Amino acid sequence: MHQNERLNNASRSICNNEFENLVEDACARLQAELNMRAPFLGKKVSIWMSRLSPTGKASEYFLQAHAFPFLGLPWWAANSLAAHLEQEFIGDVLYSTVNGYYYIRLIDNLMDDHGTFELKILPATAFFHTEFQAVYHKYFAAGHPFWEVFRSAWFSANDAVTRELDLDRIEREEFELVTLAKLAGVIIPVTAVGFRYDAVEHLRDWERFTRQLARWSQMEDDLFDWYDDLCHGKTSYFLSEAKSRKGSETVAGWVIREGFQRGLETLRSELHLLRRLVAPLNCPDVVRYLDLRETILESQKTRIGQAFQILKDVEKLTERPTTRSPD
Repeated sequence: MHQNERLNNASRSICNNEFENLVEDACARLQAELNMRAPFLGKKVSIWMSRLSPTGKASEYFLQAHAFPFLGLPWWAANSLAAHLEQEFIGDVLYSTVNGYYYIRLIDNLMDDHGTFELKILPATAFFHTEFQAVYHKYFAAGHPFWEVFRSAWFSANDAVTRELDLDRIEREEFELVTLAKLAGVIIPVTAVGFRYDAVEHLRDWERFTRQLARWSQMEDDLFDWYDDLCHGKTSYFLSEAKSRKGSETVAGWVIREGFQRGLETLRSELHLLRRLVAPLNCPDVVRYLDLRETILESQKTRIGQAFQILKDVEKLTERPTTRSPD
């Protein structure tokens, strides 16, 4: 069986039919609601959503094996904390989260200067934000402690997107305070699940795991997207480390020679720390997800490592002095 096929099969093993259907329903609901209320804008947003997905189907974007599990986390938490799932509630939570993700993604793309099409659909942020927040009014009164978590996480995520743009370098402190905060919004649906099922005492464990997973995922993105980030002039923690360590080398030369391997070792170490946080969650789906991410990591290591070795061999050949044949 081909490696990609094995990974796809492994991915499907952690996304059961019920979850896939809920994700499809959330994306379809978003498009239907926007097309009804703002049809001209809705058509353009539907095009944008399909472009983000590798298959052209919006829901498939959120089901990718290597993607950060924005929807998986509240789903796993609900299955772990609830004796019986409320289909309407979990459907609303996933719908809200899809809107929240697109809101941040749209703004982030624009601020990274990757958003030519995004500029044309900027007014969609009003829809995304409204739908992201409005869902929770059905379940939590104005004075409920959920709203303090909502405000803190949501404002932190938006502040981080803004602050990141001003950074020429991202050191460890900025990575912890700014880059990771962009993913802080995912704490909101996880917290909603905890409050809904009277499992507040377990929220600290889920929040700790979520933040650590966000850290690992961002480090992985920085490592495997280093070339695209370098070409587009985007700052990242990995590239900042590369520039400080490369000496007289080029950034690409340092990455090929040792940086990529250093990054892999860091990811393995961080993944080991992440696994230590799993036991209190009592969630087999999380274990399966981490197993899958480890499999993907090893696959990428092999594929990219082979490519780098070819580049090293070519470099050695070009450096070898030529000798003239005797006359």
